Amino acid sequence: MVYSFPMDGQADISPKADIVLRFSHAIIDDEATLQNKITLQSNDQPQPFTVTLIDNGKSLKLEPANPLATGEEFTVTFQEPLAAEGGRQITTPNATGDDGIQFATRGAYAGLAGLANTADTFDIAWQVPASDSPFQAMNFSTFRFAMTQPVHPEWQSLGGSIQLQDANGEEVPATVLVKGNRITVDPCVTPELSQCGSKQDILDTGETYTLHLTNLASLTDSSEENRFTGEFTFTPRETGPTVVLQQTAVDSGNGELSSVLNGQALNAVTLNSVLQGEAGPSQQTGDLFAELAYAPAFDADEALPLRIPKGSVLESTSLNVLVGGKVQVLDAATGEDQQTGTIKVTMLSDASGYMSPNQYTDDINAPRHITLFMDVSMNTEAAQPNAALSQDLMGVELRGIALVRDGVLTIDAIGMVEPNLLGQEFTDSTIAFHLQAATDADSVLDAENLRELDATPPSLVSWMPGPANAVPATRQSMQRPGDPIILFFDEPLDPASVENGVELIENGAPVTNLQARLDGTALVLNPQGGLKHGVPYSVSVDGLTDLAGNRAMVSPLSFELDSIEENGSPGNKGFPLALTTYPGYPCETDYENTLDLENGVFGKCWTADANNAGDVLPVSKMPADRPITVVFSKSLDLDSVIVGETFTVQEIAQEANGTVTVLNQQVAGRLEKNNQRIRFYPEQPWQVGAHYRYILASSEQSGTCTPGQYTSICDEDGIPLKTDLLEGLNDGDGNNGPDNLEIVFTGSEARSTVFTPLRNLPIRDTNSNLAIDCDDLGSESCLEPFNHQGSDSEGFLPSANAAKLLVTQDHAEDARVGCAVDGADCPRKKFIYQTYALNTEVIGPTVDPDTGRDAVKVLLYPTQLATTSLDVHLSLLSTVSSTGPQVLRMRYAKDDPECTGASCARNSLIPGYITENDQGETIFKTKAELFLDAPGLKATASILGIPTDLPLTHNLFGYPFTLELEGRVVFFDDGRMQIEQRNFNVPHIDVEAVALGIINTEIPLIIPEQGVYLNFISNPVKEIPAQYE
Repeated sequence: MVYSFPMDGQADISPKADIVLRFSHAIIDDEATLQNKITLQSNDQPQPFTVTLIDNGKSLKLEPANPLATGEEFTVTFQEPLAAEGGRQITTPNATGDDGIQFATRGAYAGLAGLANTADTFDIAWQVPASDSPFQAMNFSTFRFAMTQPVHPEWQSLGGSIQLQDANGEEVPATVLVKGNRITVDPCVTPELSQCGSKQDILDTGETYTLHLTNLASLTDSSEENRFTGEFTFTPRETGPTVVLQQTAVDSGNGELSSVLNGQALNAVTLNSVLQGEAGPSQQTGDLFAELAYAPAFDADEALPLRIPKGSVLESTSLNVLVGGKVQVLDAATGEDQQTGTIKVTMLSDASGYMSPNQYTDDINAPRHITLFMDVSMNTEAAQPNAALSQDLMGVELRGIALVRDGVLTIDAIGMVEPNLLGQEFTDSTIAFHLQAATDADSVLDAENLRELDATPPSLVSWMPGPANAVPATRQSMQRPGDPIILFFDEPLDPASVENGVELIENGAPVTNLQARLDGTALVLNPQGGLKHGVPYSVSVDGLTDLAGNRAMVSPLSFELDSIEENGSPGNKGFPLALTTYPGYPCETDYENTLDLENGVFGKCWTADANNAGDVLPVSKMPADRPITVVFSKSLDLDSVIVGETFTVQEIAQEANGTVTVLNQQVAGRLEKNNQRIRFYPEQPWQVGAHYRYILASSEQSGTCTPGQYTSICDEDGIPLKTDLLEGLNDGDGNNGPDNLEIVFTGSEARSTVFTPLRNLPIRDTNSNLAIDCDDLGSESCLEPFNHQGSDSEGFLPSANAAKLLVTQDHAEDARVGCAVDGADCPRKKFIYQTYALNTEVIGPTVDPDTGRDAVKVLLYPTQLATTSLDVHLSLLSTVSSTGPQVLRMRYAKDDPECTGASCARNSLIPGYITENDQGETIFKTKAELFLDAPGLKATASILGIPTDLPLTHNLFGYPFTLELEGRVVFFDDGRMQIEQRNFNVPHIDVEAVALGIINTEIPLIIPEQGVYLNFISNPVKEIPAQYE
């Protein structure tokens, strides 16, 4: 054997990697025989795989049946020798250590310490160059470290530093890149950035340098006891006189040319994901200029170093953008099919590598091994996919073979990248590189001068929230505190230019506490504490440069979040609600007598109705590697969210008599806070089959939001979390003690589907106080102005996240929505405005059951929606019926869709489908069954001309109805997705009320077709959490 991927001893391998074995002579065993001869093991357990013969048997590809476990070691061995041509027998290969090919998979990207960490303490897992390895420090080396735990994103503000110093203690200029568990330090000593990676960019071989990594914090445990400090002293070795070879990425000819290693199309990129399906192949093209050390100065058994300069670019051909690989995405501005445009991969640091003697054989005719380490930025030409894909990919490692035939140096190598798509899903792509460089006497022997330097400044492609005329024009109204500003450029920026190259102006004054992060071509900005409502902002770019030092020229970018205060504050600030709880359902639940953990039965939401009208909720299943996530309607006082006090996560069990036992009072983990969202990452994965409970503290006692003495989770106005909206606005005169939100769930296996949270924005009720802060509902000049499409003469359509209600025509003389029956109609007062969020699970390709078209299945996690009040005027006694804030509860779907009747089991998520309509538009469609609750419904009658409140009983507790919904899916140029939903059925809501115990009233209401307009948007593709704990 002459080559393998992974190589013997290689670490940080993707769990989705195939295993490739390359031989000097063809294997003649068939695939079934090879299946029995070759073993893949981890922890002495065999791992199933299939074998494919490649290149007429000179290569084998082993494809594991399932993704490999993260953070584990694996071994490939031969139980029997493999039969090769010429009667050869090939025994278990070995390059280093124990017999066989040993490799280790990377830690998980899930953020859980038990999955992300590869060791209990924060340390270096491996580094290159390293004094105890064949890969030594050279005068053009770039220094790379893989840590045992992910580095904290705020490592610098936590007191960490990374610095390269010369023998005099002077700092050596260097690019420092940190992401995940990777650290790169790339010295650049030339006066011009454009010369970084050139022959002039070398360290002094007669000097000793020290690389200092000081007080670095781990993301999964940032305590002082777990900080890393280390010093690495080296004297670089001379590499000159060097020579630069021009290496060309060979075109595969639409896949006609395939890799001899794994059979894939040469230099072709195919991205595998749930969200976009199998995207590709995209053909890579371009030249790389590799600088090789002077070979005669290195012994035959030594690794010959090489580098490819920072700023080098490989381009790939455009791809069509599809949802799930099936449903066409449209450009929101043009309506045309969305294409990526040219895909670019830019080297953020010098790629450094080595050409080494073959580790598997002493045969002088065997190919040499190539190892190349790269840090790259990925982006696309078109705006929407650019925002979706733009990011840094650190520590990309290529392993391959090199041979010189007929004066041409030919390199075949395999590498994997795992981009994060839309900030939601880690995808994977295996790339079979094939590079050729002519070395004969007729070719250019030193191609340094052929490399074109970058002289083009970076330009802005798109930004979030976007200008006032963005598509759609409501994007600034969708921005909330905690959401960042994101600038997407067409090439990566120099990290050193960010601190003084961009400024955020707030109400005319520069923000002094601006946080900035660079990821790919995206610059993410957020002031500490988040953006504020009703304040004008402007982003000023003056000094940002690309990697070559070219300055970006960007006009000021102005925006403003909708105001939530007018002349101080609205009279009613409302209260924070938990809009979504993952896992679970966001209502205070009566489960004392119904909980059955063994059978997945939880309980009913507490309601103002004595019978707690509604379904029995199931115990949610929580994938082992996901965090608890709660989204709130208002910005929180983040200090009030205290692990183990106001936010508790317990492991529980249930005795045979139904008693709940707490096995662990507080599950160990870390909390990540944003203004309107919290995430709890357990230290260890949720145990499959184990039961847990998390508690969000809420109390209506006075003083519950006192700083330093919190007994509730509170908003920034000092108002405690409200968990019992189904019981009314005031269910105990503000003095009824705790109303904790308790949610029980059971751990389950990790899922390969994609969790996609959504928010309903924009909304008229911007401050989420469940009231419209206007003297008149129809006013256009108030804090939350009326802004609907339509006219007073023809009527109005609902605005985003509004619903229209009407009295049926046959009762038009008896009742009217919004105003008195005997006066002029009031088309502006027939709407309720909703506040909510929605969690979804993208499953993957399927067929639309209604049309037979290709579709992507999406499951909706039921939650509840809060709405503003609605007035219905009756002719009888001039009665006005006010609903008060209402709650719409999404019901779990029936386990058996064909089941009828009230006893049908309901434990399933709600199915929906992304597909195309007859006009070729991307749409989403679903059918949701709901309960309507109006716990504060009241009636006021005119008795002898005096408004009098009437004692009232009614049927709006758990009132069932169904919405059949459909609407467009729009993809913003900032990477977010918008889903519009409008009803195409006409639900009837027949209100039955009894006043004074004797006056029976029936109010037949309808939601007209297109009367509901829901508008969801996905989370920003990048974020800067407000706090880590």
